[in-house]
Amino acid sequence: MFWKNRRRLTGQSAHIGECGSNGLYAQWSYFCNGNDDMLGTFCRIAFAFACAFTVSYSASAQGSWADQLVDTRKLDFGVVATGAETVKQVTVKNTTNATVHISGVSTACLCAQASQPVSSLLQPGEETIIEVRLNTRQFSKKRDTSLTISFDAPQFASVQIPISAYIRTDVVFEPGIVQFGNVAVGAGAESNVSLSYAGRSDWKIVDVKIGSQDLTATLKETGRSAGRVDYQLTMKLSKDAKPQRVRDLVTLVTDDAANPYVPLMVEGVVVAEYSLAQDKYFVGNVRPGKEVPITVVVKGREAFHVQSIAGDTLTTAFNAKLDPTDKEQHVLMVKFLVPDTPGKFSETVTIEIAGKSSPVKFQVNGTVLGSNP
Repeated sequence: MFWKNRRRLTGQSAHIGECGSNGLYAQWSYFCNGNDDMLGTFCRIAFAFACAFTVSYSASAQGSWADQLVDTRKLDFGVVATGAETVKQVTVKNTTNATVHISGVSTACLCAQASQPVSSLLQPGEETIIEVRLNTRQFSKKRDTSLTISFDAPQFASVQIPISAYIRTDVVFEPGIVQFGNVAVGAGAESNVSLSYAGRSDWKIVDVKIGSQDLTATLKETGRSAGRVDYQLTMKLSKDAKPQRVRDLVTLVTDDAANPYVPLMVEGVVVAEYSLAQDKYFVGNVRPGKEVPITVVVKGREAFHVQSIAGDTLTTAFNAKLDPTDKEQHVLMVKFLVPDTPGKFSETVTIEIAGKSSPVKFQVNGTVLGSNP
């Protein structure tokens, strides 16, 4: 019995020797074969586990194919105030030639919370956003954790991104963000935030730094006594701001030599008069001459109707039955006639609104396959 096991394991260890170094295998083989059957058997089993561990460690040390998909290797929030809404984004882009599926997103600590990706299924060239939000109300001081992004297609893999932050307790915002919400084009907006500091009686804010030309700030000291200092910050969004998602950081510069900068997030959306529920479509691999259906939803703040639809270069490839009735939402059942030229394409499609000079646009991406033999 032992002799049979010896022969079977000897065959296995010759195979195992291929995954380790020849020198290491030779040393183990000499030692194992020089002992009795039972000890030799045990020796080979031990070598098999050691070799498997070595291979596993080597594979992990080489990194993962998924590492190339993320745009950052570390999330450093820096020094932030208690109560501040602090968010960072991670972009995941499919740089492979296969479909990528994100199976899960998680953090190792409740001090940082990650959103699920906007889209978990990515075709080649597509990308998605994962937001990581710091919990500055329930946690304080130094925080080190990590974000894990897991994939199950085209292969199983995961990417870990370190997260670091220091949440200071002497400065508190209320609310923790300058939030404009949805703002109509041309309307402008205003938002107030209170700041309280506890510490030095002579502490003060000496400057406000803003990155966007669409934003202005007014700072007013509202109280100072017994080591407490209060300010009110008024932020204004310009009426000239174009349709866009507003996301910026306002930095309050203080006379604190150790930590002079206090960041505060600004968010809002300048809403166009007309918008699309989706502005990018991926039709995959398609044959020349095939008709592909695309559902496009157009929304308006007031009732309207669509005058025309056309591709910027494929001018006659997109057609839809247009409803002349004025209403706040139109669902267009667009038919896309695939062109004859093989290869990847990215076409911008323009929708004209009756009586308006500013159209809305969406993009169609895909690959035209070669003609059948």
